[in-house]
Amino acid sequence: DFFKANFSKDKKLYQKLYNILGFYPSNISLYKVAITHNSFKHHLSKDSKTGNNERLEFLGDAVLGMIVAEKLYLKFPYQNEGFLTETRSKIVGRTKLNQIARKMGIHQILLFDSKLKNNPVFLDSISGNAFESLVGAIYLDKGFAFTKIFIINKI
Repeated sequence: DFFKANFSKDKKLYQKLYNILGFYPSNISLYKVAITHNSFKHHLSKDSKTGNNERLEFLGDAVLGMIVAEKLYLKFPYQNEGFLTETRSKIVGRTKLNQIARKMGIHQILLFDSKLKNNPVFLDSISGNAFESLVGAIYLDKGFAFTKIFIINKI
């Protein structure tokens, strides 16, 4: 991964992702999709295989929910399902994910329609969505165990 990061045409993206995530991706194409918002589609050529991050967001949401649910289940062995569900919702809710994404600097690497750059609510929202997309990319790229450690360290 180090050699890809330093000798690839995507050298700058590898470095930005390393600065944000703390590791070099193995499959950079997953991460390119993860940072591409649906509004960016008109900037892509018809031949481009890069899609948007909605499918990875779906996967990342499920992986994130699973990891947080397991952590809460083990941390609070005597709490009921209602408590666990409410606590998980607070941790993986949109507002919290937006905050985490902004703190990580995900908004700085997102690809989206430039007409929307002066809308702070939009930027927060797509940052949180991109965090979930990146979780999906990490899961596909590095596997569940790696993703679990990443999530536990970030949340």
